Amino acid sequence: MARVLITGSTDGLGRATAEDLSARGHEVVVHARNADRLPALDDLARGGASTVVGDLVDPGETRKLAEQVNALGPMDVVIHNAGVMTGPVLPVNVVAPYLLTCLLDRPQRSVFLSSGMHTGGRATLAGLDWTGRRRTASYSDSKFLLTALGLAVARALPDVQCQIVDPGWVRTRMGGRGAPGDLESGIRTQVRLATEPDIGETGGYWYHERRMSPDPRTEDRALQEALVEALARHTGLPL
Repeated sequence: MARVLITGSTDGLGRATAEDLSARGHEVVVHARNADRLPALDDLARGGASTVVGDLVDPGETRKLAEQVNALGPMDVVIHNAGVMTGPVLPVNVVAPYLLTCLLDRPQRSVFLSSGMHTGGRATLAGLDWTGRRRTASYSDSKFLLTALGLAVARALPDVQCQIVDPGWVRTRMGGRGAPGDLESGIRTQVRLATEPDIGETGGYWYHERRMSPDPRTEDRALQEALVEALARHTGLPL
């Protein structure tokens, strides 16, 4: 059985993923943004899940979150599920996954949740405010950069099985009631990537359990390296 950290697990895809993995007998570590959100995880905690807290908008809290997770012991799988569609998209959707990748004890697998909307993102780092205090990036931009980051991590850390998932447009609080997909279809791929013994080569981009091709601009190694360098300068942590 695997030990799996799922960020952003109080609702939506993160919670559904945690419920599914827990029901299969895996040990899950679930994450809430703050103490006020912890009660949403009470039922999972009663079922044996460990809970951790930290606001991914704040790099200091993200570092403390990593300390909490490391104190529990190494994770087999980290699912970078947490994300926001508006507001501080760069700190939550890009900087936090980078920080956790740097700070967490090395897992066997990392899964980054991207979006089909990454194809509408801009392939530029010019003028980005990684703190999120100024709105310099859209949701699509952030998911474009996250996809490029996931591919960069796959190259930089060959001992980690790194995969990127587009869960589709799903009926969650973020996706809205009009979304065509349900929670089951939205979590099936990441559950599989967390649990199946053989998932193929690292650096895959997945949609509904099939390997697909991401926007080819995300595969530009020069862009990936520039992104990692920018994040390293911003956080003070090299990958």
